[in-house]
Amino acid sequence: MGTPKISPFLTRRGLFIFLPTRYSALMNELSNPTFDAAGKRGLTLILTRDSARRSKTELIARLILRGPLFVVSGDEWLPAFALPRILREYTTDLKEILRRLYTVRASTCYRLLDSLAGISPKGEPVLVMDFLHTFYDSDISLRTRLLKLRECCRELKRLAFYRPVIVLTQEMEAEDYEKFIPALSSIADMTITLHPELEQIQQPALF
Repeated sequence: MGTPKISPFLTRRGLFIFLPTRYSALMNELSNPTFDAAGKRGLTLILTRDSARRSKTELIARLILRGPLFVVSGDEWLPAFALPRILREYTTDLKEILRRLYTVRASTCYRLLDSLAGISPKGEPVLVMDFLHTFYDSDISLRTRLLKLRECCRELKRLAFYRPVIVLTQEMEAEDYEKFIPALSSIADMTITLHPELEQIQQPALF
C-alpha cells in the first residue's frame, strides 16, 4: 500500500474551499524525494511569508505518516490539537504514529546550537521550524548572534550530509533578517518559498 496523501481539498469529514483559489506551494512539493523519510540526504530551506502554522502541521503529519521525525522548534510553538486531527483522517493507530515524533524547543540561539549539536549524524529526518527566530534577540550582541548562526549552519550541514534536513524560517522586512538569511541560504540544496496561508472554509460532505 502506498503512502497516504494529505489532500488540501477533500477529507472524510467534508470539503475544504480556499479563498482565493491559489494554494500554498508546499503541497505541490511534498512529493519531492527530499521530503521522503527514506529519501535523499540534503538540506531543504522553506521560506514562509507568515507563521504558516497550518502548513507546518500538515508537513509534520505527512512526514510522520512515513516514519520517525525529529523536530526542533525555534520558538515556543509546536502543533498540538491540529496534528492529531489531521492524522485521524489517515490512520486509526494515532498513538503509534505520534510515537514517531520527537520534539525539542530551543528558546535561545544558544539552545538551538546545543539542540542541533546533540543530534547524532544518522537517523530520522530533521525538521527545524522558525530557525531564525532566536537570532532576533536584541539582548544578545549582534556579533554573538552572527557567530552562533554560523555555528548552527555548520551543524545543519553536518546533519544534511547524512539525512534529510528541512529548515523553515519566516521572511521579514528587517535589517537583521537581511544579515542572517545569506548564511542559511548558502547551505541549502533546495529553496522553496510559500505563499501566505489562505482562509479556509469547511462545508459538510455531500456524500
